[in-house]
Amino acid sequence: MSEALIGECHCGAVRVTIPTAPDYINECNCSLCLKHGAIWGYFPAATVAVEGEPERSYSRTDVAEQHVRLFWCNACGCTTHWRLIAPGTDSQMGVNMRLFDPADIASIEIRYPDGRGWVRE
Repeated sequence: MSEALIGECHCGAVRVTIPTAPDYINECNCSLCLKHGAIWGYFPAATVAVEGEPERSYSRTDVAEQHVRLFWCNACGCTTHWRLIAPGTDSQMGVNMRLFDPADIASIEIRYPDGRGWVRE
């Protein structure tokens, strides 16, 4: 698939446009991803448009080093995306692929990284 895709939160207040479908989607098993119900596609931040910028965000407080800030719709609560927050790392972001029509992402490979193994509590 080579054309832009538009996804949105449940209430439609936040729309995310990605340049193309990702090569793969990560369904991470870390506690943050599991509890937010997100599956991630990764993109250069400059290529993603977020309209109706979410008003709520969160960075993990249970780890020594925070790496990402997670965003969600203030109205309906759907997780929309994350951005890297360490200085000089604003070049990549993750987009919750559950925002998109299932038919548009059905053929994309799903990977299952061991996010629980990355986090040192």
